Amino acid sequence: MSSRSNAALPEDWRAPILDVLERARAAAAPPADNDAWPKAEAGQARVRTGYEAGRRTASAGQYAAHALRIDAIEHPAERAEPWSLALTRAAPAISSWDWDARMHGALDLRATFKDLPDPMPASVRPVRAVAAWLTHNSGEGLVPVTARLCGIVLADLERYERALRPAWYAVHGLRLLAELETRRPAAPARGRPDKDSTAHAELLKAAVRGIHDAHLMTKADLAKAAGISRPTLNTWLDENA
Repeated sequence: MSSRSNAALPEDWRAPILDVLERARAAAAPPADNDAWPKAEAGQARVRTGYEAGRRTASAGQYAAHALRIDAIEHPAERAEPWSLALTRAAPAISSWDWDARMHGALDLRATFKDLPDPMPASVRPVRAVAAWLTHNSGEGLVPVTARLCGIVLADLERYERALRPAWYAVHGLRLLAELETRRPAAPARGRPDKDSTAHAELLKAAVRGIHDAHLMTKADLAKAAGISRPTLNTWLDENA
């Protein structure tokens, strides 16, 4: 029988959490078989929940929250709503497991809707769910709020599924860039790209495009993080347009 420290996730929570997890992973799959992607995932914070799959629960919650944030950014008309606008700015809190950062983010979101009369607009629901999720950074309470957050994404996949690919990169993208940097091949002696350099560039291009679509940083900061020039970055992003 499992001990309390590694109890199995109850199915009602396990199903939405693992569904969002696998959908985000599949959407962000590399252009060729490459273990840099799973290694970036493995760098996820060790979050203790009292149940098994703590890291996967942490990642799934961040995927769902970032997907809702990215969707809010990509629907400009809704940014007139203060709660949706606040969600577009919540990336630092969503990406953090620091208690203070998450609570500050939760309070910023809650301040935009807490005084609204019932019934609240439907667009408040995802923002409330993100705010509730942010009030936990570990412990058993993190699991049900993560499942509810994932459930919102799954209940409207037609809207949110396209945001799961950049959401994966929002969570793991910077670790992925660091991992790819360790694999950068030596510059070819004759100055022309060889097979290894071309293959590496394709992997780096996929990572850069994913991070750009996650709306995390400026183009200048992204180019610097990826170790490429701004003209190269612009070319790669134009190819993806």
